[in-house]
Amino acid sequence: MRSLSLVLLVLIGACTTTAIEGNGLDLSSTVPGTSSTTTTTTSTTSTTLATTTTLATTTTLATTTTPVTTDPISTIRESVKALVTETGVVVAVLEETADGYLVTTPCGNEAVVSGGTPIGEVSVVIDAGHGGEVDTGAVGANGLMEKHLNLSVAQAVEAKLIVRGVSVILTRTGDYASTLTARTALADRLDADLLLSIHHNAPTQGTSNRPGTEVFIQHDSTDSKRLGGLVWTHVVQALSQFDVHWSAATDSGVLSVLSARGNDAYGINRNPQTVSALVELGYISNPPEAQLFATDAYVDTASEAVADAVQAYLGTDAPGAGFVPEPRVFNPQPGIGGAICEDPPL
Repeated sequence: MRSLSLVLLVLIGACTTTAIEGNGLDLSSTVPGTSSTTTTTTSTTSTTLATTTTLATTTTLATTTTPVTTDPISTIRESVKALVTETGVVVAVLEETADGYLVTTPCGNEAVVSGGTPIGEVSVVIDAGHGGEVDTGAVGANGLMEKHLNLSVAQAVEAKLIVRGVSVILTRTGDYASTLTARTALADRLDADLLLSIHHNAPTQGTSNRPGTEVFIQHDSTDSKRLGGLVWTHVVQALSQFDVHWSAATDSGVLSVLSARGNDAYGINRNPQTVSALVELGYISNPPEAQLFATDAYVDTASEAVADAVQAYLGTDAPGAGFVPEPRVFNPQPGIGGAICEDPPL
């Protein structure tokens, strides 16, 4: 596992931290149904999560977490794998040129970029799902757009992991489009230990007494399964503190989603060599949940849980829980393609 230099961390934090209000979130409201006592779970507390009968296993959270120690990233030219451009966009580097670096843009095009900060290997890649004018994701009844919410949670996860000494980067740092191929290729280029994509679900399913969090994993990867189990365990436990009328599918949990062809239905899991998972933290289409999601308390709680899960994956052999034995068969709409993808300024 690797860590960014202090200068790079400060640069990325400055470039990627978008004002919450600018993302279309009103975080000034109180949390609906929040109990007066909030229980915080740390890595030294063993807590058992109850699961529904559709889940195959139930395990406890790891009682200890091995400190994540990392080696500094080399930024010499021979080890450059990606670039944080002067506008804060993270791009994969193909090769050095006389004028700078030949990179792959978020829309999958090639461009030469002269400025920016070159970086080497990174341990964790966090993907904020959707983005741009066309690919907004789902929209809540309160007008909350999934693309903004995903980015807010992803940025908060990034900030928490940096404080813990984990090298981390985002696939997108603002409201712009990016193809699935470009996102997954970035993780592979960085030799990341994991790629985790942040989403919020739709359409609304049946009512539930617990969060309907779903984690979609690579069907042939035991590492992806363990990552998914840890994310599900930490997120469900953390969000359960909120008194909300939740929505959940009957088979919610940690599961593979396969296309009719039998491969992983979602490109974020199908494309990369990197261990990956996609988490649907909750249902933005469910009005009570959307109201909660528009609060700073939710963003902080959800991002803390995700950061805890990532650190547990990197530092322990804990398996997680919430596993659904049977895969779901689904053929999603393809992600945004290069023909309609508009690159941000680099």
